Amino acid sequence: MPDKSKKAAKKPEPEYIDLVINHELRGVTPEMILWWGGHIDNSERYRLWHPEDHISFEWEVPPSKSGHFGAIHVAEEKIGRSPPIKIRIRYVDPATSPIKTTYPYVAAGCSLGPNDEPRGWSCHELKPEPWGTRMRSTFRLPANIPKEALEALRRHNIREMGRLPEFLPELYRKETGSDSSKKER
Repeated sequence: MPDKSKKAAKKPEPEYIDLVINHELRGVTPEMILWWGGHIDNSERYRLWHPEDHISFEWEVPPSKSGHFGAIHVAEEKIGRSPPIKIRIRYVDPATSPIKTTYPYVAAGCSLGPNDEPRGWSCHELKPEPWGTRMRSTFRLPANIPKEALEALRRHNIREMGRLPEFLPELYRKETGSDSSKKER
């Protein structure tokens, strides 16, 4: 009979919880939102997105001309009552994300720990509608996250995404010369 005590113990997989938030973004197209992700560029522009909570933004690894995958940004923001924190987020190919998606457009990322290990994941799924975009934001976070932190993130995300219709269509038209809201659907 084999000695089972000599088998190496496997490190248990971390347990996660999904926070899912649905948005209806009127007058904003998926193309605009995907463009925005690679064109935040500076702290002033980052604060447009959430003037109360967003503090600073910089690219650690800027997006390439061929796409966002592998780009890393460092954002300082305040979520809820917690003091401001810096979050490093790497853009990833949605096919490599553990979050399963169903909408036709997806922006995916992971928050990074000090050794570049993923600590949490996010996916923003985008579905074009005649009136704009239906968005589903999913955050996969450690299961031991306090409920207060989950609710603070929910409120932050609702406010953040809710601001997009207030500035993004005009900014997109101004910078790209395009009005993707007039494309045939």
